[in-house]
Amino acid sequence: MAAELKKIMSKGSDQDEQPKRSGQRLQACVAWLVAGPAAPPPDVQRELLIQSLTKTKTLVASVVVVSLTASIVVAMTAAPWAYAWVLAVIFTGGIRIWLMNALLKAYAAGADGKITAPILAGLAYFGVTSAGCYQCVASGQWDLVSIAGFGLASLIGAVSSHHAGTPRLALLLVCLLAAPFSLGCLISPVPHLFILGIQLPVFAAAVIFGMFQSYVVLINLHQSERENRRLAQRDVLTGLPNRALNLKHFDQLLAGLRSDHGMLRQEFMVFCLDLDGFKDINDSFGHAAGDAVLVAVAQRLRDSVRAVDFVSRIGGDEFVILLPAITPEAAADIAARIIACVSSPFDIGLPAPVRVGVSIGSACAPGDGETTDELLRSADRALYEAKRLGKGIFVAHDALKVALAPMADAGMAGLERREKGTHPLSPLPFPSKSV
Repeated sequence: MAAELKKIMSKGSDQDEQPKRSGQRLQACVAWLVAGPAAPPPDVQRELLIQSLTKTKTLVASVVVVSLTASIVVAMTAAPWAYAWVLAVIFTGGIRIWLMNALLKAYAAGADGKITAPILAGLAYFGVTSAGCYQCVASGQWDLVSIAGFGLASLIGAVSSHHAGTPRLALLLVCLLAAPFSLGCLISPVPHLFILGIQLPVFAAAVIFGMFQSYVVLINLHQSERENRRLAQRDVLTGLPNRALNLKHFDQLLAGLRSDHGMLRQEFMVFCLDLDGFKDINDSFGHAAGDAVLVAVAQRLRDSVRAVDFVSRIGGDEFVILLPAITPEAAADIAARIIACVSSPFDIGLPAPVRVGVSIGSACAPGDGETTDELLRSADRALYEAKRLGKGIFVAHDALKVALAPMADAGMAGLERREKGTHPLSPLPFPSKSV
């Protein structure tokens, strides 16, 4: 009994798994259809897919034109199949437009939309269109055949342009449109109609060949544009984001942290960093050695911060780090880790390891500013003070504000406290081995 029950349960489980496997196979087929033969990078493939599947205006125009063609056939024949053709075109076209709008909203929200349903709806739409054109050929009336032939030729041209980024899908759609009409012309008893049955496949083959050639050009253009964007936003030497991308990301982070009333919901830190002793490396060993040190420093900075932090090189030996959702205490710990890590010797292939140090100034939002410019200015002032006090240290802008408080004897009192090591801007006890 137990064995029979186990067998029944196993059979039921297999039945439940069967639709899942079928769905997976269908998704795999759709994924193969929309993937190009050139296998571009995933982000390029995604851009091509979005361009191919989200042209709503073109789709609406197609539905209108095919519906109008079917309506003309209704007016000329009043045949039941013609009425059915009109309704089927409007129904499948409407579903396709609805699914495409849903896909557009998903992509606009930054999500990966489900493409299986829109692809299947497109196949149904073109299948209905092709079936109606076949019926025009089967009627044996030259005027209907001409209307259907011109309509199919224009649709094939539109498909080759609309789906240039997904040539396998376009190939399937072109074959779906051309094959029934061509077959109908070849088997039709109407004199000379077989010529159209030969001409349309030749035309379709030429369009397909040109489409695959255009696909290669399109891939190259997208990859060139992608590389140009990378070069425009990345430091060529270290691979870190450059000043332009840093400012863009800075503005985006601040905007995301603001409440509906425009106030920052959490503390946000920014570090300005400048290497100590880097000029000596360039002067003593040449710029190639300096470049090697910059590359190594960039990697150490990445290793010293959290995954959510944003490290960028803004020029020369200057870096900026954005640290969202962090307390001043935690930021000070990260600054200590950075100073200790960067001050370790660098083995860059010279007879002896070289050393550099790093000075860090920080600003905290909203206390030190609420905009990108305000926070960068505050952090830069703190960095200047860190360099002035001896380099290889971390200075927060809060301490700088305390030191600049308007006191009558601020100068002498500050000097006495600094000599005793108790000044608010005294270097934090971080190890520094800068040259």
